[in-house]
Amino acid sequence: MFNELIEIDKEGNVFLQDDSIALMPKLWAVYKDKYGGSKMVRWIVSMDDYKSPFRRLPEEERSERVTMNIFEKRSMKKTSEKLVLEAREEYKLLQFDPMIDQYNAMSEQMFLMTKVFRSMRPTKDNLTELNDMQIKMQKAAEAREKLKAMILKDQDSEANIQGTGSEDFSMFEHEERLGA
Repeated sequence: MFNELIEIDKEGNVFLQDDSIALMPKLWAVYKDKYGGSKMVRWIVSMDDYKSPFRRLPEEERSERVTMNIFEKRSMKKTSEKLVLEAREEYKLLQFDPMIDQYNAMSEQMFLMTKVFRSMRPTKDNLTELNDMQIKMQKAAEAREKLKAMILKDQDSEANIQGTGSEDFSMFEHEERLGA
């Protein structure tokens, strides 16, 4: 989704690339809102798009960083308003993929596990616990990498399926679809 349905250029401007925006009337309403606009859509995309560089951060930290990045504030009341929350839900539903959702959940848990592991200081009493935790973290990382490989393989196969997009239609198919 990131840079497909909604393109964000190097300057941070939002361009609605696709007619699929009609599937998200709440996001469109945020885009047209004089207090929301392009920046708020960029905030929603940065918060919730599966390909967003911020996606793997826990929700609170992600919100703070994205808000700081876009609005140059730690928090902004507008981000928690009903319309924005509804637009986020619409955006999440449109791009929902259970494997990616599982991958993101695993990433969040691994982030939390790493914080706990980092906070532990080795002592004679907890060496076994540290070793067990390290082994479990390694297994979790391997499982997450397998899932990532499956996701990438799935995305590659989707991109290579012929006849899934209108650009593959013949001239006659285009005329038929247009009702000519």
